Amino acid sequence: MNNVLKTTLKSDEENLLEEARELVPLLKEYATETEALGRLHPRVVTALHDSGLWRIIQPKQVGGANLSYRAMIEVTVELGRGCGSTAWVYGNLASHHWMLAMWPKAAQDCVWLDDPDALIASSVIFQAGQAESVAGGYVLNGRWPFCSGIDISGWVMLGGMVEVNGKGRDPRLFLVPKSDIEVLETWDVSGLCGTGSKDVVASRIFVRDEMSLRAADVLGGATPGSEVNPDAVYKLPVQALFSHIIAAPIVGITRCAVDEFISTNTSSVSLYNKSKIAQHPTVQIRLSDATSAIESAQMLLYRNCDEALEIINADGHIDVGDKHRWRRDAAYGANLCADAVASLYRISGGKAAYRSNPMQRYYRDVSVGINHINMSRDIIGAEYGSYALGLGGNPNI
Repeated sequence: MNNVLKTTLKSDEENLLEEARELVPLLKEYATETEALGRLHPRVVTALHDSGLWRIIQPKQVGGANLSYRAMIEVTVELGRGCGSTAWVYGNLASHHWMLAMWPKAAQDCVWLDDPDALIASSVIFQAGQAESVAGGYVLNGRWPFCSGIDISGWVMLGGMVEVNGKGRDPRLFLVPKSDIEVLETWDVSGLCGTGSKDVVASRIFVRDEMSLRAADVLGGATPGSEVNPDAVYKLPVQALFSHIIAAPIVGITRCAVDEFISTNTSSVSLYNKSKIAQHPTVQIRLSDATSAIESAQMLLYRNCDEALEIINADGHIDVGDKHRWRRDAAYGANLCADAVASLYRISGGKAAYRSNPMQRYYRDVSVGINHINMSRDIIGAEYGSYALGLGGNPNI
């Protein structure tokens, strides 16, 4: 890719959102092939690069659009109207430009000086990696699942635990070239097939100090990257808002499912009794509930993004209660949408089971997406409830 951002990238957030809308037909066209390939179709990857959308939240100093966190979430939702797998990979990889801006400048330069278009995958599962502190850096070992978009990425962020002076283990992030790790062909799944979320393995690879970052450094406020990227967006808490990146594709897929449901049932007739489907009150109610779920989820996600930025701009201190609430909201909104897709699928009858009917793919995609740990009402809901009841909640967000 060219090192200069494409001229189609607009500085205005609404114009960039329009870029995403214009890509929806292309994503729909290649959705079936993306699923069959098990990774994003090359034509889709190129289109995202050419539009500048990958770099929506990348710092201006390296040619990025430097837009808001909300803008990235809105674009992800919009792309979900075309292809769930594409939206999932897009949100994850675009967010890593945002995260890299928080790393030491040396790490940013290592990636972006040679290729500002470089894509970065991740698996931030700290317990999956073990790192030993050595002179000048760390020796990293581990096996990590769910590296979405790894096939099209040149770098990967990995989580790992480091023993600290025999007093406990410190979670850290490690940024390594994909060439240093082994990618395993493990992604054989029922939904979100095109995300290529494969396992990766690191076997005693050396990671320099500047290519590592404490997890505690990105919980909100100034970061090691603030010296060169002082904007408020790069001081937002990663863990507290990451769930919005996962929820956004689910919301987008639900919008796509609603569009398909309306298109299919506006004039269709029941094979059972020749009645007009659109006149069935149950169909009308399910559709009403689905659209309300979408709007509710979007309001929660977008409000939280705006609120987080306002707090950072005001005094920079984000209360842990707000963090718990944001995580709760993302999981709750996404589950509303996933339940809505399941409801539409069930009421669509036997025809929805055919592979030629995209409704079955929407159902499969949200069924897999909602199983992400950050979407679990049992886990995230209990975490919020524990905090609200004075029992502590999650201290690591």
